[in-house]
Amino acid sequence: MVLIEKDYEIGGLLKTFNFNGFLFDFGPHIFRSKDEKVMKFVKTLLRNNYLQVNSNPAIFKYGKFFDNVIPVITWKNIEKLPREKKNKVLKEIRNTDKPRNCNCFKNFEDCIISQIGETLYWEFFRDYSKKWWGINLKKLSADLAPKNLRIGGEKFYGHLTTNFERLNEEIYPVRGGIFEIARKLGEKVRKLGGSFLLNSNIKSLECDGERVSKIIIETIEEEVEIDSCENLIVSTIPLPSLCKMLNIKFKDILYRSEICIFIKLNGKQMFKHSWIYFHDPEIIFSRIYEPLYYNKYAAPKGFTSLCVEVTCFENDKIWNDKHLGEKVIDQLIDTGIIKRSQEPEVLGIAKYPYAYPIYTVDYKQKLREIFDKLKIYENLRIIGRTGSFSYLNMWECLKWAVY
Repeated sequence: MVLIEKDYEIGGLLKTFNFNGFLFDFGPHIFRSKDEKVMKFVKTLLRNNYLQVNSNPAIFKYGKFFDNVIPVITWKNIEKLPREKKNKVLKEIRNTDKPRNCNCFKNFEDCIISQIGETLYWEFFRDYSKKWWGINLKKLSADLAPKNLRIGGEKFYGHLTTNFERLNEEIYPVRGGIFEIARKLGEKVRKLGGSFLLNSNIKSLECDGERVSKIIIETIEEEVEIDSCENLIVSTIPLPSLCKMLNIKFKDILYRSEICIFIKLNGKQMFKHSWIYFHDPEIIFSRIYEPLYYNKYAAPKGFTSLCVEVTCFENDKIWNDKHLGEKVIDQLIDTGIIKRSQEPEVLGIAKYPYAYPIYTVDYKQKLREIFDKLKIYENLRIIGRTGSFSYLNMWECLKWAVY
């Protein structure tokens, strides 16, 4: 088996950057799984090099912290709202009939409003979701919306890839960051006789009838051809790129791009939150996380750090902004999240154009048309988040390694 990797190391989004002892994952990663077999596989892979870490996100707005709102919007959150908006919420709750069946709604906005009313939707979902996904929320599929929203006293975290349910266990590697999972998988592949071609870009694919017969690869030094006619090809290539290589016409599907800015700070750990959401549309970034929350080895003694996430589209104004790091630091200071006395310094910036598949209301039809055309290739299998255009979490990707 040969694994062809465009990047300098395997793992895709399962990546950890090391800047002289400051460790940053590409966005916050905690390993969780609804599948006990997958969880056991990862624990065995890490050989006890893991610890229990709980997802405990927060929202920052109006200059204060609010509880996470999926799937429970706490009464505490409602109490923190400005008086006029709090009164609107309470009135809507009193006057709302029994919640409608939210599964009948096609778009994100209508699905959320049907469960919690307009005011709570505007306060806790509209601005952030529009910033994160970058499209009109009437055009975003209800598949991305939680269907079990409610108002209650106890907060907990639920995610799309775990059906917005509470999970009993979440883990994180003690050393090495989240990449440790990918590194251990790589060791396992090599022991089984597999090899890796790193820094290798697939330039094109050639077909012979109903089989992909050749893979043409560009490396740093040369162009290489691999005869693949008799072999199974498992592709995680972004779906639009794969279609172009195979001369398949397709209707546009969208990916949301992400930029991570890695910032060094003087001082000790600042937050008890696994990550923090920023709803204000005037704030460039959507989410931040502090690596020291995940493990004490993420920064040298006497320092902490932040990974700041900015969502955008590839090659838009934000993607090409040469001063993005400086702007992010200025806004972190202006919001009071950090202080200038902490001497913030941008250690690095990482970009990924295919971070999140955007489920528009018509995405399923578009995917059906694409996969109907791809299935003619007998030796081609499509997997992975970018490859299959599926909003998959780590455990769902690792199912392919386990089963």
